[in-house]
Amino acid sequence: MPGPDGQFGRRDISFVSNSNPMGLDPNDPAGKDDIITQGELHVPVNRPVILGLASKDVVHDFFLPHMRIAGDAIPGSLIPIWFTPLKTGTYEVICGQLCGLGHYSMKGSLVVDTPEDYQAWLKERAELAGTQGGSPAGAPKAENQPAAQPENKPAALAPSPSPGG
Repeated sequence: MPGPDGQFGRRDISFVSNSNPMGLDPNDPAGKDDIITQGELHVPVNRPVILGLASKDVVHDFFLPHMRIAGDAIPGSLIPIWFTPLKTGTYEVICGQLCGLGHYSMKGSLVVDTPEDYQAWLKERAELAGTQGGSPAGAPKAENQPAAQPENKPAALAPSPSPGG
């Protein structure tokens, strides 16, 4: 998710590693404040959200069965999907593509929060990042988060939580 500057850092497949799973360009200042999560993504209810899907290895499918949302993550491409969650709760994200040996374990969660809970989560992420020594990518300032955008704007261009990329 974009940090306080409102811009998600430049991504490139060549930067993907265990310590940089999103492939953020370490030289791009826009990526220094971004929020990076794995396995669990929080979004606010009743706000448009854009997810940027990408893969490093094979075609994966970001699938939210309870919301009837699916989008392919294709190697070398950044595919946006746009939706507006209407009900709070925790929803399972699965890979809907038979993509290889680890396919069975490619799961995550999408947590749709009330606006207050979403702000609390952002603040918690900022505090957590602050206690881990400095301001790594993913250390936002809670008072400058995407939730301050106009209601008709997407909450964030968020990375796909699929383990494959």
